[in-house]
Parts: sequence; C-alpha cells; structure tokens
Amino acid sequence: MIKELINFTENLISDIPNIMEWKVTPSKGLHVFIDIDEKGNWINRNFEKGKDYDYYDGKNNEINLWKDCIKYQSISDYITMNKVQKFDSKQKIHSCSPFAVAFNFNFNEADMAEYGIKKWTKKDKPTEDEKLANENAMREKRILVVKERLADYQKNAVKMFFNDKVEFSKEQESFYANFESILNEISSLPEYVNLSVKDYIRISLRSVPFDKQAEFYANYLQGEIFNDEKLSFKDLGVVGFKTGFPDKKPFLKHKTAPFIKGVNYRFSREEALMLDNFGKLAKRKCLPNPLPIVIDKTELNNEVVKIFNEEATPPKYKELLERLFDKSNLSHLSNFYLINYTNTTSGLAFNDVDFVPMFQYRFKSKLTVQNLTFAGFKEELFKDEIIESLFDFERIVIKEIFNNSLVKIKDNKFTVSYFGDIDPQYISGGDVMYQMIMKYRNAIYNYIYKSSLNSITNLMFDDMLYHSILSNIQGDEIKGKLEWNNNIKKKLNIWFSLYHQFNLNQKTNNMASKVPELTSKIRSIAKGEGIIETPEEFAFGAGQIVSYLIDRSEASNKTYAMLEPYLQKVKSNHLQDAIAQTVAMYKHDIGIYKGKFEQLASNVLTDDFNTEMKPLLKFFLAGCFSPCVIYEKNNK
Repeated sequence: MIKELINFTENLISDIPNIMEWKVTPSKGLHVFIDIDEKGNWINRNFEKGKDYDYYDGKNNEINLWKDCIKYQSISDYITMNKVQKFDSKQKIHSCSPFAVAFNFNFNEADMAEYGIKKWTKKDKPTEDEKLANENAMREKRILVVKERLADYQKNAVKMFFNDKVEFSKEQESFYANFESILNEISSLPEYVNLSVKDYIRISLRSVPFDKQAEFYANYLQGEIFNDEKLSFKDLGVVGFKTGFPDKKPFLKHKTAPFIKGVNYRFSREEALMLDNFGKLAKRKCLPNPLPIVIDKTELNNEVVKIFNEEATPPKYKELLERLFDKSNLSHLSNFYLINYTNTTSGLAFNDVDFVPMFQYRFKSKLTVQNLTFAGFKEELFKDEIIESLFDFERIVIKEIFNNSLVKIKDNKFTVSYFGDIDPQYISGGDVMYQMIMKYRNAIYNYIYKSSLNSITNLMFDDMLYHSILSNIQGDEIKGKLEWNNNIKKKLNIWFSLYHQFNLNQKTNNMASKVPELTSKIRSIAKGEGIIETPEEFAFGAGQIVSYLIDRSEASNKTYAMLEPYLQKVKSNHLQDAIAQTVAMYKHDIGIYKGKFEQLASNVLTDDFNTEMKPLLKFFLAGCFSPCVIYEKNNK
C-alpha cells in the first residue's frame, strides 16, 4: 500500500507540477526579511511593513509579502520536530536552516515555572492587567531564550549544511552578529504585542539568493529524510511515515519477516520524499477524505484531485464522485484503494485502508421509503422518500436510524463519525444509541463507501431499527395519543420499506406491503368480519390494543417507557397476560362489552399460537404506531 501512495504522489506531481504550492499558508505571526550587503552592512534596519516584514493573522490573505512568506518558510521549516534537535538540542528554535531563525512563544510547564509564566485555568480569574503582564513576560522571556540558544543553533547549522566547514558569507556572519539588534527592532514593531502563544516569528536572510538557499535545503532534506540513519542499509532507510521500531514494541514485530537490523522494510530517499509530500498534501487538505487511489487508470487519480480543488469550498465525497463519473463517463469505479485518514497533531493517522474491487454508488433500482404508518401531521403527511444512491441512503436512512448522531446534518453542514472517539453525552438516544453506533459504524461505512452490500445483514438491520426505536421509547414523552410519534413512525417506515434490501439470501414477501395488509385485516377483525390467522396479525393487533390502552392512562407526563413491559415478554401468551391485566386496570374507561375494542381484544386474548415474540416485535411496534383502527368511525 505504501508503494501505491508513492506512485500516486509521483503521478500527481508529474501531472500537476505546482501542486505542492496549493493551499500553502504562512505560519501565523510575524515574517521578517533581513537585507545585508556584501560588506556585511545591515541595510534595512528601519523595517517597513509590506516591504521588509508582514504580519499574518491567520485570516487575511491579502498581505503584500504573502508569496515571500510562503517561499522562504518552505526552505527553512523542519521535517519533524525531532529533527529540530540537530539544530537546537533544546528545541527552542524551530527552523532548520543557517539562513533563517524561527520560533514561537509556547513554553512547556518546566519553562513556565522557571521563567514565571502563568498558565491560566478556568478557575482562575485574572484581571486584564495581570493577563497583559503575563503576555509581555511570555514574549520577553522567549526572546531571552532565543538569544541564549543562538550560538548553539549557528554552530549546528554549519555542521548540518556545510559539513563543519565554515562557509558563511559576510551576509551570514553579519546576520548572526546583528541578531540581538534584529530582535530588539522586531520587539518594537506594533504587531509584536499581538503575538500569542503559538504565533511564530520567522526571520529570513533575504540577501542570500533564494535559489542557493533552496539548493542547500534540498540537500538537507535528502540527507535527513530517514527516521534513523543508523538503520540505513545500502542507501535505503526507515521513514517516519507510518513506520515504527518493532524492537521497542516486540508484540508488533512480524515474526516471519526478513529483518535487517530489526527492520523489515526500507525505502529509497526519493521514495521517502514522496511520502513526505503525500503527508503535506493531506495535511493541507489538497486531497479528499476518503481518498480513492485507482490502480489501473491512474489518470482518474489526478482527475479526482483536480475536481476536489477546483472550487474554494471542496465538494463532499458524494459530489466528488458524481462529478468524476459525469466528467469521465463512468458507470462504476473499480480496483482502487480507499483510504480514510485523520490529520492529528502528531501526524497523519490512517483510520481505514481497504482495496475495493468494484464500487457503484447508484442502486440498480431506486429504493422507496414509503410512509406506511401515516407519519406527519393532520394538515399534511410526510411524502415517500426516494433513495437512488448509497449516499442518499446515508443522508436519509442512517441519519434517521442513529438520531442525527452518526451522520449529522445541521444548518446545511454534513458531518460523519465513522472513526475516532465519540463523546456519549452528545449522542441523542443515550447509551443505547452510543452502543449501536460503536457496534455498527464500521459495517455502515463499508456498505456506503465501498458499496459492500453484504456488510449489513437483515439481522443487523433488525437490531439497528429495534434498538433505535427503543432509544425513543426510553427517552420520549407521550404527547397526545401514543401513536403520535413521528420519529418512531419514520423508523418503522424505514424498517418495513427497506427490509428486503438486506435479506439478500432469503426469499421473503415484500415487507412494505405488510403494514397496509395488516391494517386492513385488523380493521375487518375489529368490525367482526374476520379472525386472527397468523402470528404477524396477532402481534400487529396486540400493538393496536396496547396503544389504545396506554391512551386510557390519565397519568401526567406519560412516557413511552410504558411500552417496555410489553416489549419484554418472551412468548405471546405472556404478552396476552400483560394485556389482560391492563384491560382490568382501565375497564372503567372502556366500553368492554361492545364495539371494535371488544372484537379485537377477544381475538388477541384468545389466540393460541404461543409463539416467540422476538421475531414479531417489528409487527407489534407497527401496530402500536400505526393509526389505531379502534378510533375509526364505522363509515370509514
């Protein structure tokens, strides 16, 4: 897979030569450029904004020296923070070049204690004067530390770039000789007082030709790109990109791999640089996430990246694929790796890497979520929802099942939580829903993003819907009649409408037709025109009776938890006993010897199937939340 990333990056750079300049921004903070003539005279002592320095606040891209800030930063920045130690062993100066010095104002706890810098907590209530004094001390002490570390930095820069041979020009010698004065001049700039903890000061020697600096830096990258030179073998080495050292973690060691010096795989310096470039592109969000890397038709990879970057606001993955399919006249995407990654503070983390032999984001035939339970309001019922693609399924079905927590749509913003930690307190539906998300999110991701239609079975689908509805039952209040819960109704619509989609290996009747059929049958039974003949009719009819009975309760603040005792019954005869007890409780409010209730109740309570209730729960819930036929007028 690493080789595929290398080839992918090489092809990108070959096809789009300027891609490594895309979405590059300067560090937030001050960027200062020093001009020194051949005799060593500092000739731009009086800094002029937009000419000798600029301040980037992280938002305004219209600064005069924007291109210079990016350009000079790119030839002085560190590969990794560990590499900084070769320039400054105490890692106070963060640049890696004899032509530049860069640092921020971030102190570790030991340094804060040493220099009297305070770290405010939420409990602290510092005054504005105390905050200002602390910020001034932070900047003052960091400047002091940089001055102390400069000699060590200069010596190591010579070692790293010039192999211990002192080849400093008059400009470079003067740059370091005048550095304390340079810092004092920077400290007097009006923008200096705006610098916060993670803001940088980057000081670059502009009078040394840029091409010369870039050449030196390229050689430095070549020499330092490996993670540990001691582990190099025949000019191949270990790279920091997704590579660890198994000797430090024996339980991760590949016992059958051909190890050399404890490492089973090494890369050339060119390959290591390509992996570094891939990491930079991912960090700058020049690549989509998830990222498809096609093996055979590599030109599609370049097309994906171009489409992703052609607008200021990158398209979502669904939109990206639609544009790719339209632009390249594709009906499907085949033979590609799908990579899902996260940019973390410690580097790029791969959440999922998988080979996808075939992806078709459109279903062979459209799916319809029918409004079988008459969800909506008296004024207007909800319309049936059409699902054409896997991403429609994600947007409509997964969002609904998981209470807008796994797939979240709010204010036209679309976010998903297929990977990473999730805080249960922000999950609608409590612990039931949290456990469901953690249990099934990987299978759902595979179903949608890899079109792996067998990753969700009918048993899993049943479990999702039942527990999703259970989360509503445990948390929702009853407002009006029990059946008036649109959230549960919509989930039941999904359950019955799409059940066949996950029952691929079994021959079953169309479940979507069951609810209208059962409603019609129960209506005829309530009129005395039929009898219960199947377990499904029993479960649906029992649901209708329970819905009617709970409506009889005069308790204040009724909740759907009143359904749980019925849901816990293992056998149908246990459910009959529970219903009979409830009838006795509310007999004063029921015309028990006449009408539809009598007809339906007599059928439900005298049924002798004695069957398991678990497979029938969907029918019982459908009966509870479909319009209750007992309330219907005779002339309907």
